[in-house]
Amino acid sequence: MKRIGLMLFLGGSLWLIGVDVVQAYQNHDKPSRSVSRKEVSFEVLRMLSTGMTKAEVLSRAGSPQHRFKNRGTQSWIYSATDRWIVEIVFSGNNVIKVNWSKA
Repeated sequence: MKRIGLMLFLGGSLWLIGVDVVQAYQNHDKPSRSVSRKEVSFEVLRMLSTGMTKAEVLSRAGSPQHRFKNRGTQSWIYSATDRWIVEIVFSGNNVIKVNWSKA
């Protein structure tokens, strides 16, 4: 029963973020644009790790503040509380690196 509830929860979550994922893929060949978003909590960003998919990152941290593309990789930038800046680097659909820096 717990599996069914978990699957329904995950399915609903994926549906809610589906628009962002579709938008990310539609903007694949377009110049990136900055979107003003509020800061994400440090604890949420701390849980992001290599191997995660774009959908998983979107479901946990929401849309990034900035998106950049560079020779086969894509970087999403988030600002966390306490002046932390987090860069999530994707190759294809998966996170390959998480860079932290203090602003």
